[in-house]
Amino acid sequence: MWTPSNRAVGGLTALGGICTVVATIPTRWYGPRPTDSYVFDPPRFSALWIERTVVPVVAVGAALLMLVGLLALFRRDRERMARWQRWFAVVALVGAAVGTLATVLLVSTGGRATADPTAALNALLGAALALFGTVIVLPGSLAWGIGYLRAGRRRLGIALAGGPAAAVLIVAGSVVTDVEFGALPVVLPVALTGLVVGYDLWTRGSTAR
Repeated sequence: MWTPSNRAVGGLTALGGICTVVATIPTRWYGPRPTDSYVFDPPRFSALWIERTVVPVVAVGAALLMLVGLLALFRRDRERMARWQRWFAVVALVGAAVGTLATVLLVSTGGRATADPTAALNALLGAALALFGTVIVLPGSLAWGIGYLRAGRRRLGIALAGGPAAAVLIVAGSVVTDVEFGALPVVLPVALTGLVVGYDLWTRGSTAR
């Protein structure tokens, strides 16, 4: 059975990290949002058209590519992991998979959550899954990264342990200080994790340690 090489998956994972940032860039950076009748039929390549047409696809693609990269990393290194690291890596992967499903559900609602009962249910379920995924991915990624740090793989260890933790700390800081940071600062550490994982898969190929 054909499977893509770690080098190819690494490139796609890095692309996923870049797409994560692109999906959270404020749409006002692309230009003014149309008003009046253009809200229902925005001009192509306008800020609102990008928000409705391009951003959902990029967000789902980013989540899927990041998940594939983490799975490839685990598949490559699992035989050389300590048992505790292997189990925590599985926990992190489950959390990432749940987060990917949450992304799909939230993206599918679009702006219809207040008008469509089905979309509202999807939005509620997506938010609940996002919270659950975050709760389990954090300890899993911390321990997974610590395992790499203990093995002397500092860059990969810091990325796995620090990326999700930094994102959660930024969100917590926003809640505590009542300051709205926006989505971009939150996803930047996660995007960097994807870039580091992708780079490691690209450069090391099938070499785990």
